[in-house]
Amino acid sequence: MANYKPKNVTISAASTKSGIVNAKNASTSLWVLALIKGSALTPTGAALASGAILIWSDAKDPDVDAPDYTTFTDQNGQFGITVKANTAYDIRFYSK
Repeated sequence: MANYKPKNVTISAASTKSGIVNAKNASTSLWVLALIKGSALTPTGAALASGAILIWSDAKDPDVDAPDYTTFTDQNGQFGITVKANTAYDIRFYSK
């Protein structure tokens, strides 16, 4: 796989209000896994250190069902998690 270069897709905004969706299409073509990585920020722009990242597939209700994936941010608010490709996800950030 010497020529492999992952596609980079940026989701530049998120909402602090429940129910606001910022959709982004990231086609993965032949790949069966995708890496979601990013930085979680507070509404004031500070890093969300030690925050929880919960991810639900589109087929599930985040208000009722358990998440499909869970990870946490580091001290800089950065996170990364491998998920099944070609699936819509609802990603939510939590902190105290």
